[in-house]
Amino acid sequence: MTGLTSLGYLSIVTHHLGATGFGTLVLIQTYIQIIADLTTFQSSQAVIRYGTICLERNNQIALQQLLKFTTLLDLIGVVVGLAIAVIIAPYISSYIGWNQAIITQVQWCSLIILFTSTATPKGLLQLYNRFDLLAFQITIPTLISMLGAMVATILNAPLWGYLLVWFLAQASGGLLLFLVGWREAWKRNLLKNINWSLMNLSQNHPGLLKFCIVSNFDSSLPMVMRQASPLVVGIFATPSAAGLFQVSYELSTPLKEIAQILTQSIYPELARLESQEKRRLFATLLLKSTAIAISIGVLIFIISVCLGRIVLKFAFGETFISAYGILVLLVAAEIFTMGNCALEPAFYAIGKPSFPLRVNAIAILGVYLPLLLVLTKFFGIVGAGIATLSSTSLILILNSLLIWPQLRHR
Repeated sequence: MTGLTSLGYLSIVTHHLGATGFGTLVLIQTYIQIIADLTTFQSSQAVIRYGTICLERNNQIALQQLLKFTTLLDLIGVVVGLAIAVIIAPYISSYIGWNQAIITQVQWCSLIILFTSTATPKGLLQLYNRFDLLAFQITIPTLISMLGAMVATILNAPLWGYLLVWFLAQASGGLLLFLVGWREAWKRNLLKNINWSLMNLSQNHPGLLKFCIVSNFDSSLPMVMRQASPLVVGIFATPSAAGLFQVSYELSTPLKEIAQILTQSIYPELARLESQEKRRLFATLLLKSTAIAISIGVLIFIISVCLGRIVLKFAFGETFISAYGILVLLVAAEIFTMGNCALEPAFYAIGKPSFPLRVNAIAILGVYLPLLLVLTKFFGIVGAGIATLSSTSLILILNSLLIWPQLRHR
């Protein structure tokens, strides 16, 4: 359902705004999203890793301390992110071609960052296997986006109308995740008799702060990779090229969503097997989930190759058929992302978050960003696709080579 509503939203917006208007919308969203990804802590991983240990030991006080610590990180991240987004918007505008009206709209839309402090409630839902609530929460923003785009089109709204739709959709999704996550904590009596002191929050969790910092950088790097491409395309090419790239990116979203769901479901199970020292079952689950994920990716790639041009033509219009090449490259890149969806959680489950961080740093900072800048300058959006494919394949190869020696050693 999420994929269909996303496709419907994109079809409506691209038909109304055209490639250039849609590209401008994409650049605004990308700018805000990059800052949010870099500044907000991905503390859900810490909630799962250390929360699993707390549940195994039936230590509620330690779990409460953990939740206070990660929530504090969430709040610090969104405040810093909002300040950065508002302050640097006028400076980046000269590279993208934003006028003063768009700069003002960007600064107001940056308030969406306040609704991204949801890592801790997300981790709580994963910790207690409430993937039904996570799946439901994912559908809300896409549904609101599609309905809001329909209203904006009927009213013949300008660009700011679609920005308002995006803001309301993302804010609703973030607020809902925040509420259902903490409601789950309340149902589990985690808030009962809680001590709200902020002193010594990590004393029951050795290495917690280091884990959070490392995992945040590790999670932020792939997010930056996904968000940097349309921004670089917009700088070196045109807003319309950024729009073409984003359409192809969104059509590869089903693979991203499947990978995200697999990661969210596999990580808690791997963490439990590790805490129970069931190493053989750990390795078996890792192998099976990786094989299944890659198989799904290959199947969707074949479908994209066969039907890509038809979908681009009838869903978005003749102008967007030229995005077929980049679509094939991005879907191919997501096959490797699918293969990696169980490997990174495995590192976190065994308490080795520094390994995927190093891999991501090499692949993204050392390979992806240089290739993105050079290839996009000379080959446009196809160059951005080649850079993405190169980095995702390298990440899968390096993680595969590193995880098995760790498992054998343990």
